[in-house]
Amino acid sequence: MPKRTPYTWLQPDFPGDGSDMSWQDPTLLVICQNADVDTAMQPLLRSLQQPFAPGLVASVFVHETMRNAFCERVRSSMELMHRQAASHAHYRRAVEMVDCLHAEVVSMLTPDDIRFQFKMSVGSPVIVCEFDQSFFGGSRPSSVVTLHTFRHASELPRLLANERVPFVSAAVWGKKMATVYEAALHLDLTVVYINCQAVPLTPVQEFLEAKQPHVVLARYHHFEVILHGAQHRVIVYPARVIWEPPVRASAGAEDEPPSEGRKIATHRKSKDKARGLAKSSLRSFSKV
Repeated sequence: MPKRTPYTWLQPDFPGDGSDMSWQDPTLLVICQNADVDTAMQPLLRSLQQPFAPGLVASVFVHETMRNAFCERVRSSMELMHRQAASHAHYRRAVEMVDCLHAEVVSMLTPDDIRFQFKMSVGSPVIVCEFDQSFFGGSRPSSVVTLHTFRHASELPRLLANERVPFVSAAVWGKKMATVYEAALHLDLTVVYINCQAVPLTPVQEFLEAKQPHVVLARYHHFEVILHGAQHRVIVYPARVIWEPPVRASAGAEDEPPSEGRKIATHRKSKDKARGLAKSSLRSFSKV
């Protein structure tokens, strides 16, 4: 019989799963031109509020034309961090390093009494601009998200290498498919989502493990396993279904009761037939 754990009033250490000691499936967010920012920033907002958990956004690469709008949209949507996350030692050290570097940050702001100057709110999430994670946490989560600006997709490999974070996937958002697909190919990652995120890879998992190129349409998404740069990778993006096969009638459909449309059509035919008989009888009476 297993030994029972004695009851205690002590709360377990936060977060309790070791996600504050090492990276656990971190992800990357890439914002291209004319991206749907409102949808793209949702996982980022969750990561900012609770920065110690698996599968969170660690860095953001944003196109220079979208930088200001993206930062303002995220700032206006921020919420205070989880209470225990805001008191974590990693967060306190990261904030001290931000002050030391005089880095540009995106955070919640609190005005002074005359609303002349603003400072970062206590317990505010922090996005640090143009500094990589090695300045704040290195091999472990730092509680801050880093943001980098790019002009051309060819700059993405350098930004990705500088971060030195073991990203498991990236989500690339943009309006033009050619632009986002080019950005996806420049990312040296096994899984890249285009205009979507965290879609299960079940339809192509076995082909990826077997390193076999494959394309399939499933769950209203396009999955493809491709060989690019001597590496097999998966690219996933939404697929709009514009045609569906017609539903064939069953073998016993003739014995089934007619639908409402057929009833109306049959009723109209009977009315027309009755009118025709009435007209023919009137003509026969006139001849007499």
